[in-house]
Order: sequence, then structure tokens, then C-alpha cells
Amino acid sequence: MRIPLLTAAAASWAILAGAGHSELAAFCSTTAEAALSLGRLAFAVTFAPFGDLAWEWGLMIAAMMLPMLTGPVAHIRTRSLPRRRWQAVAIFMAGYCTIWLLCGVPIMMAMLGVRAIEPVAAFTTALVIAIAVVWQCSPAKQFCLNRCHSQPPLAAYGIRADMDALKYGVTQGIWCCGTCWAVMLIPLATPGHHLIAMAAASAFLTAERLERPQRPGWSIRWPATIFRLLWFHLKQILPTVARADPLG
Repeated sequence: MRIPLLTAAAASWAILAGAGHSELAAFCSTTAEAALSLGRLAFAVTFAPFGDLAWEWGLMIAAMMLPMLTGPVAHIRTRSLPRRRWQAVAIFMAGYCTIWLLCGVPIMMAMLGVRAIEPVAAFTTALVIAIAVVWQCSPAKQFCLNRCHSQPPLAAYGIRADMDALKYGVTQGIWCCGTCWAVMLIPLATPGHHLIAMAAASAFLTAERLERPQRPGWSIRWPATIFRLLWFHLKQILPTVARADPLG
């Protein structure tokens, strides 16, 4: 199931890159630069192209989040009967994506609120990064991240299996939103480099999922496991390259 998830994520990246213009970044930057009052903020929200925003938000979620779902989807498949696996995965994804689509509203409102407080782009980006860093170090972030690793028991067949898959998708979406919301603000705060910021945020969040659950507390939290894995593989490759080097 990993290949379909990664293929869908790659397709979403290709569509976003081909579009060239980001409705989300524009909505959270130039549209809101004049939002110096609640009235103007409400005007920006009311007349925003909702369909375009929802479509691009969905693509953004697919591109960034699907690679992180290989573990939960594998859990769904191994706990389902062969004839029900695709159905269970589809129900799980429906619950997960619904939560993320709903979560997009407060995330964009938060970005508009930050932009209204400080309309200068450089200061807005710095403020958003500061918010992300504080959340990253907080006990609440670790609590949500720990819950992203949960693998609850699932019924194998019947309506209970469908309800368990839906519940699992919804809860995964809730804890994933809680883990990622602050980092998701950063691409919205960098309209000129939207895709680059998205790629960096996606790589960070994906690497972060490799970390084991820890006791919640204030700490500097960063994905160390991925660097240990890269170093391990590099040590395996270097002796092979040295033996193959004719000058060695």
C-alpha cells in the first residue's frame, strides 16, 4: 500500500507545481495585507474563492500527509479480511481527510489573524516560525505526536469493522492536525517560496514520525532518527565505494 500512497502524494506535488500560482498563499498574504480591522478581515474571508482554496488545501494535505500514513494504512490492512481491505482503507481515508479539511478553516483563519496583527511579510514569517518553534517544544505537541503512533484493535468484519476504520481515521486526523498545524502555517506565510517551504515542512514532519513516543514535556524536539539512519547507510556505502575506486 506504500506505493499507491506515495504515487498519490507525487501526483499532488506535480499538480501543485504545475499550477504555478498558490491560491492559499495569496489568500493568506496579499488578500490579508489590508486586513487591519475585523470588518476587512471578514470581507476577505467572505469573498475568497472557497472552491479553489478547498481544492488546493486538499492537494496540500495529500502531498504532505500521505507519506506519513503508511503505518496506519498498513495497520488497517493487516487487521482487515482480504475482501474488505480496500473498503476499510477507503473509510479510514474518508475520516482522516474530513478532519484535515475541517482543520484547514482554523489554520487559514489563524494565518489571517497573524497577518492582520503584523502585515509586513518578513515579520509575519518570523512570527509564524516562532509560533511553530514554541509548539514544537511544548508538551502538547509531544502528546499529539505520541497519539499518532496508536494502533487500536479493529473489528475484522461487519458494521463494527467499518465504524472502527472510520473512528481510526478520525482520531488519526485529529492527532495529526494537533501535531502538524503550527508547521503548516509556515508555507502559508511564505507565498514567494510556497512549494519550497511545503517540501521542507513535509520532510521534517515525515522524519518526525520515525521518533518513538516520549513522555510529554518541554524539550527541544527534532527528528534525530532519520540522521542516524542516513549515517548508518552512509557507513555501509563508503567502504564499497572505496573498494570500487581504482585509484584507492
